[in-house]
Amino acid sequence: MSDPLRAAAHAHPDAPALDDGRRVWTYAELDAAVGRMARRLAPLGAGPGSTVALVAHPSPLSVQAVWAVPRTGSVLAPLNPRLGAATMERALEAIGPDLILSTEHDVSDVALEADWITTLDDLPRPAGGEGGADATPEPESRPFALLWTSGTSGGPSAVPILASALEASARACVGRLGLTGEDRWYASLSLGHVGGLALVHRAAYAGCLLLVRGQFSAEVLAELIERDGLTHTSLVPTMLARLLDSRKGESVPSTLRCLLIGGAATDGALVTRVVEKGYPVALTYGLTEACSQVATAPPDLVAEKPGTSGLPIDGLELRIQKDGEIYVRGDTVSPGVADEEGWLATGDLGRLDGDGHLWITGRISDRIVTGGATVHPLSVEVVLEALPGVSAAAVVGIPDDVWGEAVVALIVLDPAGEVDPKALMAQARERLSASELPRRIEFSDSLPLTANGKTDRDSVRALFLGLSHA
Repeated sequence: MSDPLRAAAHAHPDAPALDDGRRVWTYAELDAAVGRMARRLAPLGAGPGSTVALVAHPSPLSVQAVWAVPRTGSVLAPLNPRLGAATMERALEAIGPDLILSTEHDVSDVALEADWITTLDDLPRPAGGEGGADATPEPESRPFALLWTSGTSGGPSAVPILASALEASARACVGRLGLTGEDRWYASLSLGHVGGLALVHRAAYAGCLLLVRGQFSAEVLAELIERDGLTHTSLVPTMLARLLDSRKGESVPSTLRCLLIGGAATDGALVTRVVEKGYPVALTYGLTEACSQVATAPPDLVAEKPGTSGLPIDGLELRIQKDGEIYVRGDTVSPGVADEEGWLATGDLGRLDGDGHLWITGRISDRIVTGGATVHPLSVEVVLEALPGVSAAAVVGIPDDVWGEAVVALIVLDPAGEVDPKALMAQARERLSASELPRRIEFSDSLPLTANGKTDRDSVRALFLGLSHA
């Protein structure tokens, strides 16, 4: 099994690899620390045939564990510490870990009994000392990691991620974004998110510096941009909005090369506003079952075509079915999720323009059928969010005796503006078809989000159903 960290430590041992704001580890130092951790984990049950869960925010110890667990021969299963108790229980039941790891800093955030967890801060030294070699790697067919995901089909599941897929994804991303050893990337996403796990490999593959500061903070990110020469980070749209709020109207330093935006369909109006403020934005479409990125539009293309996810990355093919569903095939697709010809049905909807660039139009499971017409929530949200005074919108369908489903919208208003709800509806009526026009609108200070920062449509739907029965 390939080990990009070990390769990086051999190729440029003295290059900076990891920075937590207090200390900088070189690649040689990080590789040595990973080796020590692997040897300390082995007596605790980590080894060939075992699965080790890692429930921690990005930190020096958790990044070391990402590399150390596979070196023992175990399968890594990173989980977001912010998962609720019920979701955490389902995830652990599906994964079946032999060992659960966290850190002293993160353990209080984890919805588990503390005595179930082994903290990485003070692992016992092996009885025979720190010497010895790492475990013999498992075959390439054995997963590097299991990632808990809401799933493209069939509900939540643990998706196997191969080391070869992580390497192929890293290689393609480095090529698409022109990542070099001089770059500095802030680890903003959870290690339990495919984008967070892929970033650790991407940084090692490129030989660049990974900045870790725990759970995402827009204020921390703003400071890294201003004072630490940050060049790259990965964000979901809600994180991007928080960054803009944090930095207000401050100019964008030339050292910032790329804000990679993914995790949810991003409308052109939002992207246009961000680009006009001077931010270099790259848009990516991806999913867990394809090891993160499927298609990525670099900043120059996004400036030309706001909203596109660009061409598929090297090693992947795209196909759009008659019903608009996106199919993916290639090196990064997880085993067991594709059909006999290797095509993965993503459950997402999209189109390809004349240049072969991908545009995301929604998700099959989100479609609303009202009065016989099919409505895509994303299309309605794009229109609503472009209206003056609207900060964000979430559109769902709820049962309706007459229409089958009724289109409803939860809207977040810009706190700095004044909006007349009647005028807002009048503007929406001018821009939306009769079937798309929400039959009911409610206002909120914020949209409910999942642990990965996506709009929690189930919670939005439950809100409207609760109001209907009140």
